Amino acid sequence: MKICMIGAGAMGGVYGGLLARTGCDVTLLDIRADHVAAIERDGLKLVGIRGEHVVRLPAVSSAEGLAPMDMAIVFTDANATADAARTAQAVLKPEGFAMTLQNGIGNVEALVAVLGTARVVAGVSMNSAACPAPGCSAYTNQGMTSIGELDGQDTKRIRDVCRMLNDAQIPAEIVPDPMAYVWGKFVLNCGVNALTAVTQLRSGDMYRVPEMNELQQHVIDEILTVVNRKGIRLPDEDPRGTIRDHCRIRFNKPSMMQHIEQGRRTEIDAINGALVREARALGIPVPYNEAVVAVVKGLEKSRRQQLHEPPIDYAEREAQAEAEFRAEGGKPH
Repeated sequence: MKICMIGAGAMGGVYGGLLARTGCDVTLLDIRADHVAAIERDGLKLVGIRGEHVVRLPAVSSAEGLAPMDMAIVFTDANATADAARTAQAVLKPEGFAMTLQNGIGNVEALVAVLGTARVVAGVSMNSAACPAPGCSAYTNQGMTSIGELDGQDTKRIRDVCRMLNDAQIPAEIVPDPMAYVWGKFVLNCGVNALTAVTQLRSGDMYRVPEMNELQQHVIDEILTVVNRKGIRLPDEDPRGTIRDHCRIRFNKPSMMQHIEQGRRTEIDAINGALVREARALGIPVPYNEAVVAVVKGLEKSRRQQLHEPPIDYAEREAQAEAEFRAEGGKPH
């Protein structure tokens, strides 16, 4: 099976590297030129809980010229799913299919809109990873990968994918309703990721701040109100307890926290932002989640200015703002 890993940073690098180590024909596709160049030059360096390995495999920054693929695994940020869907369409054989293991909701729908329901497999990964440097993916915590056909059928391809993952020592299972698992992971992400981003505390450290525990409970209350109103049956009977236990024992950096550190756009719009949109459609107030979304967006701007934008001359900016204010008829106080 020829596999294209669309998005090959943290999670994509770990999955792609581990699959390649077992002999799978994997090509990494990532838009970051420095990451791709490092892999092409030195190989993909895998570090973390499985030790250190260098995996030699093809890496590209464009789908142009790639041989037709049997499968695409999508691990891009949710912000890039629409582009990833078009990339998958370009690289897949007519009978090929895409599997998304991304965070957030809306990713499956974006892939289906381009590829059709029959060519999309959904799932979630409870693993954790990071991309500490170009050409390097770090496997930080192991968990289950739950995958399934959107119609719940037990197909040869889903069995093949599950076996392939387990052979690569990526624990995997087939589930009859993968969208329930997508929503279950969504609840966990909403309850944890944004709060670690705004505090810059790892999940285990955040758990040990009583005031953050209280805030997290308010955030979770709102999430579960929306989920229950929508009639979604989660695979976990005690999502609140799962979030508590996750925060108690995990000291990883969720992807949203990593993105803030790196001055990158986060997935907040596909996580708590998506929760806010769902709540508004149902007429449910979610003030805590609205506040979290606003703070994350402010932090995005702040870190981008600090890391990626030229220094700001605030005296000049203030003079310009005052001139615009006066031109509009305002009178400075």
